[in-house]
Amino acid sequence: MEQKDDSFGFNIYSEINLILSNIPNELNEEELLRWIYIKFGNLFSYDYRISSDIKIGNVKIDFSSEYISNYQTCIQICEIMNKVYNSLGFKSKTITRNNGNVTYSLPHTANMLTLSTGERYILDLTVDLHLIQSGSMTKHFAMSSECECDVMSESKIMAIDENLGLVKYGEYMDKIIQDKKEEIDNYDYSLLSEDEILMYKINQINKLIPKFEGYNEGRLYVDKLFGEFGLNYNRFNLYYKSEFKNKFIGCFCVYGENNIWYLYAGDLGLIKTEATKLKNMINNGWSCKKSNFLDIINEELQHKSL
Repeated sequence: MEQKDDSFGFNIYSEINLILSNIPNELNEEELLRWIYIKFGNLFSYDYRISSDIKIGNVKIDFSSEYISNYQTCIQICEIMNKVYNSLGFKSKTITRNNGNVTYSLPHTANMLTLSTGERYILDLTVDLHLIQSGSMTKHFAMSSECECDVMSESKIMAIDENLGLVKYGEYMDKIIQDKKEEIDNYDYSLLSEDEILMYKINQINKLIPKFEGYNEGRLYVDKLFGEFGLNYNRFNLYYKSEFKNKFIGCFCVYGENNIWYLYAGDLGLIKTEATKLKNMINNGWSCKKSNFLDIINEELQHKSL
């Protein structure tokens, strides 16, 4: 078998084989759809290299090679899921849909599946990866009526998850987040400054960030948390390119009395930083595509020097 380059991602062919070899017995069609969706959702990471090389989206999966990288775009994920679902007796095909992402020239894709009973469902695994991997309730599994497709109720999906043991932490992360929000809301902030309050909230948020398979899923989940906890912030993507590996991390500027800076670096979680250190990163090979990032950094440094 041809050796593949594992410098970006790793081979999940054996994990796919393991899942398909151990499908629970006596599942009905809707349960089988959901079980496969959740299990595969824990394997993939979005291939963010497409942001600098659009040809990544056109790479075809070679199913005969016994090599499938965990890093894939929505196009390849749909191709893989079509192969899997069709092998299990469903009729699955790729469709295009508008998810509001205008970053790339290629359209966003999802799967449309037809059951033996005639119901048609849209499954958009790519945009649910961060929710599945964080143990949250999915938003794009059979919940869209696009193309006159059917919709599965949230209560039915939750019942399937409970029956099949698919609730990751015994309860959805959504409930854990809500409990943490109540804890934060009831905390005594009387002796803290505005910035101290923000840092306390961010430290609590950091406790809710699990390990993700890839950067894109992690930063989407951190975005979700910052939004749900009502933080006023801006996110910048920082890139580092070398001959060995491309690296992306999220940089979050939280606005308070002063700018409070955090980096999201995968397994390292949230790391507090500051403008001086960020400028040093830029001087040592990191870059940001947003033109106002350096303006904000330089303005803050200039203000501190006065």
